[in-house]
Amino acid sequence: MAFLVCYSSSGPEDHTRKKAIYLDHRFYEIIFHECLKDRSAYSILSLFASLRYKSPLIVVAGSDLNGLISELVTLEKSGHHHPQFEELRKVCTTARTEGYDLSISGDMFPEL
Repeated sequence: MAFLVCYSSSGPEDHTRKKAIYLDHRFYEIIFHECLKDRSAYSILSLFASLRYKSPLIVVAGSDLNGLISELVTLEKSGHHHPQFEELRKVCTTARTEGYDLSISGDMFPEL
């Protein structure tokens, strides 16, 4: 499993118009194993982890962008590292600054 994350003004209609980041299978493995165990601490990342190929989009907007940044920081502080954590935090910051939401879809890759 992997994820396509795009900037969106009116998701899902404009989902693929402005691509932000492609999150790889290793990113998925980390959040699948860690965030689904503690959905209360990782409410947004656990939604990512529950996505499947061809699932409906998840849209992260407004204050949830700050929540996503916070969850990524918490995940790193718990000892999990992946270069795309920092990249996704930057994407969240850009979305917030530019007034976009993030739309996230599952992309084809073997699921766990």
